[in-house]
Amino acid sequence: MRYPGFDDYMKAVQRPDAFTTEELRRLELVVHPVFQIPSPASGASAVVFKAMAGDEPRALRFFTRADVSNSRRYDCLHGHFTARSLTDAVALPRWIDDGIRVNGRTWPVVEMPWVEGHTLNRHVDDLVTRHDVAALTELARSWRGLVHRMQRADFAHGDLQHGNVLVDARGTLRLVDFDCAWIEALAGDAPPVETGHHNYQPPDRPWGRWMDTFPGLLIYLSLSALARRPTWAALNTDDNLLFTQQDFRSFDTPTWRHLASLGDPWVDELAERLKACCRPGWVAAGALEELLGPSVAPWWQRTPTVVVGTAPHQVPPPGPEIPRMIPPAPVPPPPRPPQPGANWWEATPPPVPVRKKPSVRAVLLWAGLAYLVAGLSSHILLVAGGGDEELAAMIAALAFVSVLIVGLIKRGRSG
Repeated sequence: MRYPGFDDYMKAVQRPDAFTTEELRRLELVVHPVFQIPSPASGASAVVFKAMAGDEPRALRFFTRADVSNSRRYDCLHGHFTARSLTDAVALPRWIDDGIRVNGRTWPVVEMPWVEGHTLNRHVDDLVTRHDVAALTELARSWRGLVHRMQRADFAHGDLQHGNVLVDARGTLRLVDFDCAWIEALAGDAPPVETGHHNYQPPDRPWGRWMDTFPGLLIYLSLSALARRPTWAALNTDDNLLFTQQDFRSFDTPTWRHLASLGDPWVDELAERLKACCRPGWVAAGALEELLGPSVAPWWQRTPTVVVGTAPHQVPPPGPEIPRMIPPAPVPPPPRPPQPGANWWEATPPPVPVRKKPSVRAVLLWAGLAYLVAGLSSHILLVAGGGDEELAAMIAALAFVSVLIVGLIKRGRSG
């Protein structure tokens, strides 16, 4: 069955009777201000027209291929977006069976809100032209948050690329085009024929829950790099942001060299993780946030060989802060008041040494020694010269008593 093409739909939408429902007939298609004909946007599998439902802009999507989608698929997606509160992050699609008559038969229509804004690549081009580093940084943060939100809601878009991300005037990101999307309710279906944009998907990517991890990282790295150096004229081809399919096969390309020249640790870290995803055999097995989590070094890097005496100082990983016990400061003795007219170094005179109290034994020893010295001296002087021997004994006794009295007096004063 051959679906209508671009020209077929262009002719049909200009006739109100081509639509089969009253709701669609009441829509007023937006026309070119000069040529006064609709100005649709076309892709690989559909044509999109802008229409007005009163004051509310709407988008009408008409398929040009039979193998793109079906009513069950879009009904499941509509229910999933509503149940998981994702309606503000997507252009909520609604499938209308047999909505338009073209070439003698009816065809489906997908109706959704029209997002007033620009595609991601055009929005980025505006920011790069203005060198708006702050806005690019915020855009990278918003993108990471959107991917995290979608993956937590068990939704995979399947074709994350610049043309399927719209940015409105407030900077809010919205996803469109869900022909490749995956949710649990569709997991048992045959994979879609569409496999996503070749500049955003790795080779032989399987259809499934985590297929957005690779393009999510690629876009996040591209935006982070542009936030560091807002220039992309040498790398952007109007069909990418920074990367092309060639960069997934070789790491010696202008894109990888440009990232290395930035000298930014975070960009370098993201680049290494994307390189790991480009290696043969890699398949996403988890969310983007898991891929961006702390990397675990191999055991031979965690336990380096250490030569005795040359072990480097290793800083332990940060942990919970433990309060330190600080000992109380010593209390100094009260200073002595300074003397009038004294210098600062004389304000506290040195302490007077305390004399040790003489013991009774020491007093008796000194007294006995005095007795012997005095007795021996007087004996030599008096007896040898013919003097009185009793006088010599009296002198010795007097010396003993004198020393004994003096010693006892000193001992009493020291107490």
